[in-house]
Amino acid sequence: MKKKIGTLLSEDLFYEAKKVALSEKKTLSQLLEDALRIYLLTGETDRRKSRKHVVQDTRGVMSVSRKVLTDVMEEEGVYDV
Repeated sequence: MKKKIGTLLSEDLFYEAKKVALSEKKTLSQLLEDALRIYLLTGETDRRKSRKHVVQDTRGVMSVSRKVLTDVMEEEGVYDV
């Protein structure tokens, strides 16, 4: 379902968009819908990139004693696939 909206654009932007729509054989509505969809998808990607990930938060050296490391490495099943 499509919704009709009203908006104000600068005259230059409006005419530039009309020229692009005409050259791509699209309506202005189609051009604006495509542009908005791309903008929203790109924004979502950027938001995901800006979030810290677990790997970023936990990277680095973990301080453990030699005994703890040896105990972990000797646990049964550590090297099983």
